[in-house]
Amino acid sequence: MAYECSFKPWLLILLFFIATSQARDSITTHLHFFIHENDISPNATTITVVNSTNNNPGGFGSIWIFDDELREGSSANSKLIGRAQGMAPEVSLGQRAWSVLIDFVFTDGEYNGSSLTVVGRATLGGPIERSIIGGTGKFRMARGYTINTLQYGPLAGHVIAEYDAYIVH
Repeated sequence: MAYECSFKPWLLILLFFIATSQARDSITTHLHFFIHENDISPNATTITVVNSTNNNPGGFGSIWIFDDELREGSSANSKLIGRAQGMAPEVSLGQRAWSVLIDFVFTDGEYNGSSLTVVGRATLGGPIERSIIGGTGKFRMARGYTINTLQYGPLAGHVIAEYDAYIVH
């Protein structure tokens, strides 16, 4: 009984050309911006929608929803360029850690009408790296990563996060 190979070498070559042609059309963009979060009423941009009622350490099981300001600089007077909208459930029994989903929605400037979707783990202290898993508008089919560090604002309850986003689109 003779063995016949059903593998078609031309199919592999075609797939290679498709993959490399798409890669050549991609560009990489670096964005630098700041999230301004306020958890003090009446102008809070983040709220706790589920508050853990058990005796677990920290806030394990709590869920926060946010609609924070996205600004060009760390000053509250810097240009507003969009919103950081998402949620952050606290997911660790052993330390303060969140599984964060963020949509960066750009409302001004070159990327007005575009958005980026970012997901990943956040902890307190040190730089935080998360994955860019998609986007819309000028960032359609985006991928990449963000790195951010936390700063504390001049007022109690005001947190500022400095972001660097490296986007392939």
